[in-house]
Amino acid sequence: MRVGLVRHFPVAEPWPNGWVTSDDLRHWRQRYEAAEPVVGPIDVSVVAWQRCLSSDLKRAFVTAQRAYSGTILATPLLREVDVPALPTGRLRLPVWGWRLLLRFAWFTGHGSQRATRDEFYQRIMAVADLLEREPVDTLVVSHGGVMYFLRRELLRRGFTGPKFGLAETARLYVFERP
Repeated sequence: MRVGLVRHFPVAEPWPNGWVTSDDLRHWRQRYEAAEPVVGPIDVSVVAWQRCLSSDLKRAFVTAQRAYSGTILATPLLREVDVPALPTGRLRLPVWGWRLLLRFAWFTGHGSQRATRDEFYQRIMAVADLLEREPVDTLVVSHGGVMYFLRRELLRRGFTGPKFGLAETARLYVFERP
């Protein structure tokens, strides 16, 4: 059984520059979610995929349509986590500072993140269960954060595959279980 993980095509919304507030990031995230995908080349032909699961968000579904010619199961289980804003008022940080702060709050179970984190982990487990329930070669098109945690869960369940931090867009990562 093989599972192919692919991150969606990039989108036409650049990362914010300079020092921004939590609210600025929220507005950027809304623009990012609505942005059109920048369609490019994608090659997933190393395996004859038997099914395809995709996030139901447009950028992932468009990517799945370019990668897989059969029926695609679009599911909200594969959506990126919607990280709640931290209650920081007018605090301004560069984007990398917000990313570090949010990761720290996420991994330490800060009250502003705990419910979202727990719901997200449940979705990752549900996807892994779905993959195991029907053990066929499956292409999964999703988002960077989902792929990171789904990779960890697949490894925990006995799969082998490549290591990555933030997955590259439109690149295939194949995981196998003998």
